[in-house]
Amino acid sequence: MQGETENWLEQAGSDYKDARLLWENHRYGGAILFYQQAVEKILKGYIVEHKKKVPTKTHKVEFLLKEADLDISDLDLKTGVEELSKSYIRVRYPDLSRQYYRKREKSELLVKLAEQLYLWVKGKFKNH
Repeated sequence: MQGETENWLEQAGSDYKDARLLWENHRYGGAILFYQQAVEKILKGYIVEHKKKVPTKTHKVEFLLKEADLDISDLDLKTGVEELSKSYIRVRYPDLSRQYYRKREKSELLVKLAEQLYLWVKGKFKNH
């Protein structure tokens, strides 16, 4: 595994752990932000490792999935990946963060999507 890949995976893992801690402590906006970042960074690590290129500087998960040539159609996702991408901006604005991420129920589907996607991509590293 390349050193650059390891850097991305280390940061993705750290963000994933932070997301889980924030979620468990009812800090839903922060949890969503760190879940989005964990998914983004693990995808960038995948691109470095498997596509042998520098990933595009973007926060759009759907774009990174395309760049990585990963097909998620087999995953049973209840929320669209685009919503995870939008969350990166939404959590940064107090009015949007309150609107979307103040309550557990509104955030839960997005958290499940992010966890599933993160673990799925992580599993791809073990398979190669």
